[in-house]
Amino acid sequence: MSTSTFYPQAFIRGAIVPIEQATVPVMTNSLHYGAGIFAGIKAYQLDGKVGVFRLDDHIKRMADSCKVLRFTYDFDTKAVKKAILDLVAANKPTGKTYIRPLIYRSDLDISPGIAGEYDLAIYMLDMPEYMSADKGQEVCISSWQRNPDNSLPPRTKATGGYLNSSLAMYDAKQAGYDSAILLDSAGNVGEGAVMNLFMVKNGTLITPALDSDILEGITRRTVVEMAHELSIPVVERTVSRTELYTADELFFCGTAVEIAWCKSVDKVIVSEACGPVTAKLRESWQALPQKHPELYASAS
Repeated sequence: MSTSTFYPQAFIRGAIVPIEQATVPVMTNSLHYGAGIFAGIKAYQLDGKVGVFRLDDHIKRMADSCKVLRFTYDFDTKAVKKAILDLVAANKPTGKTYIRPLIYRSDLDISPGIAGEYDLAIYMLDMPEYMSADKGQEVCISSWQRNPDNSLPPRTKATGGYLNSSLAMYDAKQAGYDSAILLDSAGNVGEGAVMNLFMVKNGTLITPALDSDILEGITRRTVVEMAHELSIPVVERTVSRTELYTADELFFCGTAVEIAWCKSVDKVIVSEACGPVTAKLRESWQALPQKHPELYASAS
């Protein structure tokens, strides 16, 4: 993971301010109980303009997360979109940029609960590369289970839920791996610690279904759409752990990682190089702005 630089302007309490002023009191409820949801959104330089990838989809998932978690945030889709685009325009990014909107319980009530005051905060950082596009990731199956839908729904990007990912990533790094894969509550493959997972077997693209305790990834959906355009068969189903060891190809996908191929799982080699299906999908990903400019909201 590369070192990132934060942009100087942030959005909080309804206004764009210098990022050093975008702070909250130590008593803030969400800081104690994880009562928040967030999005990870990428912006790209496209012919002299800044294009924000699938912004409407990310905003809808934020609204859906608030609904599932019963957050009492008055979600105004147009206002959230305007705040994000205004902040991007104010910061004038010059490279590949990561945008982090956060809806959090902002009151100072020390008791746990859902009802309360909520606020929207947004900041941005430079993110040229999250995982190396050239190096195959060496990953392990985590001993930590993915949080199930009837516990803390993984289809929401709840801030508290990512402690699950943190534990998996910490143990993986301590053991010498690049990242981890978590199993679902039934013992089948769920997803990567902070990204969705695909495998290729006999030319077919296979990914765990939505009932496998996974995030309904926006990049995941994009990969499926690209595969259909490339006439690559796609199957969404239950995936057993041992299937990963005999896969022809394996890759992660997500907003930050984009598409990153995996070399091995639990020291079992999957592929020594980026496979042909993964390579085709990466090429299609790079060509998306030209083929599908409608997916990018203009911020300048």
